[in-house]
Amino acid sequence: MTEKVGIYVRVSTEEQAKEGISVDAQIDRCKAFCKARAWKVFRIYTDAGYSAGSMDRPALKNLFDDITNKKINILLVYKIDRFSRKLKDLISILEDLQSKGVNFTSVTEQIDTTTAMGEAFFQIIGVFAQLERGMVKERVEMAFDKKISSGEILNRAPMGYVYRNGKLFVNEEEAEKVREIFNMWATGINYKEIAKKFNIPVSTLYEIVKNPTYIGKVKYRNKLYGGVHKGIIDEELFQKVNGK
Repeated sequence: MTEKVGIYVRVSTEEQAKEGISVDAQIDRCKAFCKARAWKVFRIYTDAGYSAGSMDRPALKNLFDDITNKKINILLVYKIDRFSRKLKDLISILEDLQSKGVNFTSVTEQIDTTTAMGEAFFQIIGVFAQLERGMVKERVEMAFDKKISSGEILNRAPMGYVYRNGKLFVNEEEAEKVREIFNMWATGINYKEIAKKFNIPVSTLYEIVKNPTYIGKVKYRNKLYGGVHKGIIDEELFQKVNGK
């Protein structure tokens, strides 16, 4: 298969002034690299005056479009930091390239996924990516667990409550409506009539009558925990409405 190479070059005006890494110099080195390997250059993508700290670059967007449309099968850069300086972005991009069958090569660094060693590099990147996702998940779960152990609500304030300083407080005007909804439901009034009276969608009505927040509890991972907020209705009425 003929190798179709997309060359990506970038320089910020500040870097060019300080380091002398011009766009033309990068292009020349990349072209020479392709010539030595008999690779055909499909297109050169140039972002001049853009920082590597952001992925919002016009030439980079064009590059990703061509990758999606399978116009190239090798992405070549002069140096990795020309492409991205954020490890998180780089890992995500390399995973995306791998899924689309596009190899990644750097002229000045020992990174070339067209070789066996390069394939191993992809595997290592994948391990770090999985580790990062796992760590993020753990941090999120720890934050949630901490909130739950403190009796805090994780979702937005439901009807009948208002948030103040991250805590739930009863909104008496709305709370009275919630009590009436539960009492009407418990006496057998049709749910459509209840929804019409309070001008709420039926789906919202069901969310209200099934929400344990109203008995002062917090639901997390299908388990109920005691909340630090005040309940609006008693548990007996809640259980009656929910057929338990």
